[in-house]
Amino acid sequence: MNPGSPLSAAAHLATAAGAVLAGSLLVQQLPGPLGAVESGVVGLVSVLLALRLSSSLPLWFAFSMLNLSSAIEQRIESRLPAAMSGSDYSVSGWVDSFPAHTTGQVSFSLRVTHSGNSSLRNIERLRLSWYDPPQDIDAGTALDLTVRLRVPRGLSNPGGFDYEKWLFLEGYGAVGYVRDGKLARDVGDNLARGWLGLRAAISRRLIANAPGDDAGAMLTALAIGERHLFDDKHWQAFRRTGTSHLVAISGLHIGLIASFSFWLMRKLWLLLPGSIRHYDLYGAAASSLVCASLYALLAGFGVPAQRALLMLAVALAAVLSRRRISMISGLSTAAIFVLLWDPFASSSASFWLSFMAVALLWQLAEMRMAGWDFSASGIIASAALQWRLCLGLVPVTAFFFGEISLIAPIVNFFAIPYVSLALVPATLISSMALVFDGVGEPMVRSAGELANAMWLILEWLAAWNWSAIVLPTNDRVLFFLAIVGVILMVPVHPLPGRYLALLATIPLFTTRVGGPGFGIAKTTVLDVGHGLAVIVETREHVLLFDSGPRYPSGFDSGADIVVPALHALGYDAVDTIVISHSDNDHAGGAPAVIAHYPEAALITGPDVSLPDSMICSAGASWVWDGVDFEFLHPPSGFRSLGNDSSCVLRVSTADDAILLTGDVEQAGERSMLDRSIELDSGIVIVPHHGSATSSSEAFVDAIGAAYAIVSAGRDNRWGFPRPEVQRRWEIASARVVTTGHGGAVTIIIGGAAETTVVTRRESRRRYWFPAPDGPSG
Repeated sequence: MNPGSPLSAAAHLATAAGAVLAGSLLVQQLPGPLGAVESGVVGLVSVLLALRLSSSLPLWFAFSMLNLSSAIEQRIESRLPAAMSGSDYSVSGWVDSFPAHTTGQVSFSLRVTHSGNSSLRNIERLRLSWYDPPQDIDAGTALDLTVRLRVPRGLSNPGGFDYEKWLFLEGYGAVGYVRDGKLARDVGDNLARGWLGLRAAISRRLIANAPGDDAGAMLTALAIGERHLFDDKHWQAFRRTGTSHLVAISGLHIGLIASFSFWLMRKLWLLLPGSIRHYDLYGAAASSLVCASLYALLAGFGVPAQRALLMLAVALAAVLSRRRISMISGLSTAAIFVLLWDPFASSSASFWLSFMAVALLWQLAEMRMAGWDFSASGIIASAALQWRLCLGLVPVTAFFFGEISLIAPIVNFFAIPYVSLALVPATLISSMALVFDGVGEPMVRSAGELANAMWLILEWLAAWNWSAIVLPTNDRVLFFLAIVGVILMVPVHPLPGRYLALLATIPLFTTRVGGPGFGIAKTTVLDVGHGLAVIVETREHVLLFDSGPRYPSGFDSGADIVVPALHALGYDAVDTIVISHSDNDHAGGAPAVIAHYPEAALITGPDVSLPDSMICSAGASWVWDGVDFEFLHPPSGFRSLGNDSSCVLRVSTADDAILLTGDVEQAGERSMLDRSIELDSGIVIVPHHGSATSSSEAFVDAIGAAYAIVSAGRDNRWGFPRPEVQRRWEIASARVVTTGHGGAVTIIIGGAAETTVVTRRESRRRYWFPAPDGPSG
């Protein structure tokens, strides 16, 4: 191969980009940033390898690792120290994004410009909630506040949205709530605040004139890049139809604006007289970059928009050099710049989706330059391109979202041109026309009708049962194989029989995570804050005990924690759902779970009113796969309702047992003790989250547990588990494990093996986890 050939250059750039990406991905799997000694070793080894191999790849790899590790360390240093968590502070700043309003509450991001405490000097952003604020809070609002802050943490569970990781990547140094506050006159950052205020004004005008909430949400997303108006129903429809990328301002949208402005300016430039016509490419490139930059600024200049602009700059540089650059070279160069500019980029789905969208535009441009038109062959070529795009997105969407749309190729074949050629131009033109009273309003309504039409079709398609399938997200080997297969399938290399590489994606669809072996029970106590939700698996069956809380803010443990966890564990069906009693922290998520698994048998406590349910009763029992299940409480005729009438379920194997107690209090405990039933269990879910009204000394002694699992939120206002209760269990030789400290707890009993109890934060330590500062189990 000629070293100066384009293929050689493309291969060199691709391997360099691969080394940079590999270094970034490797650091993301580490529990924390590299130390000084480790960094020195990485640097030294990379230099020696580079000299030995006469290759720069080890240097790219090492630089990527050290760059991301340094960024992680800086981000950690900008967080609230654990010793300062739970205290009040005076801060001034401004709302730097669009706040989320719910009944009696507003959540927002505060850009800190001044703090009365020097210890907060490294913190730039706070994530705050304000309950019943005395004034309206909008994007750009300047505030003087007294806030109670704590270390940024989230719930830690299999599947679902990782809030704690999001807080870290977004640069939030602390989270908390407002205790007192008022509007401020001037907190600085006037230019940034003014621009955000302009975007907020455009959003308000769009919402006010759009024909309905759905249209307003879509127009706002496409015009200014803000998706805060989308709710769960919108995101579910986008996921199930494979169209989430169409409402995120990233490579696709910015590329379209850049392409159109380049084409238009070049056409106009060529009409100019004289020799100035020869500079058409420079004028078109400048116009393209300016228009794309303005759109990115209007969209908030977020990280995806920044990445898209970097990729655009690489492409325009190639155009101005009058050299034909291959897609591999262009994307590889852009990937190197993006990963060095934003070391955290590869950890987000938008990074991968942006590159897929740009690859689509690149190939469309090459087809256009080759003379592609709307002939039958052109349509077939376009359809094949859409197919490759959607296939390339399969491992990405499965990994990040745990769901794959089966109708995405067909939907996107029509949706991408519709959004690109109709909806986005109509949205932008109508947004600009709003400066003229009486002109922009009807144009916004017309654009809104286009958005409504698209939304109604997507909503209808998403409702089809077979529009998407859910995949377990815990087998990284399968995702790696699928990604390699897709890369080998893309027609940018001379490998023969490349479509055979598609076979590598088959295990992603066909492999299912099996349950434990015969006679073994695997129990997962989910981290739902103050509440309870427990998944019990046997070889062929799965049971859910309680469903966690649902809050007025709209957060639903059933939909947001339990269902994603079941999907991540590989289950698309549940055999039995038990709701121990009617308290919100145990039953709040039940409607969402039942709606998702309508075929499940439903068993409830006496005070729960759910249709088609059976009442739990002491003595009822069954056997699944060599594992015994028996209700110990309440007995028939038990008069107390509420906490004391909670269903109590004992799950036992030949070797050990786990006792699920709900919120049973001392009256219920006495009932079980008086009936002399078998309570002996190696594992117990501590009653009522460790409240002083439960866990009587006699009950604790009768159980004789080696592990006492407390499902309670970290730093909760009730102080659960109460210190005296925790001591009581510890005196009885039980190790107390709290979900608020350790995250979800996984327990395996049976199979003649030793019982194992592992918390998610122990087994899956990640760099964005705050340092442990208390018992985690």
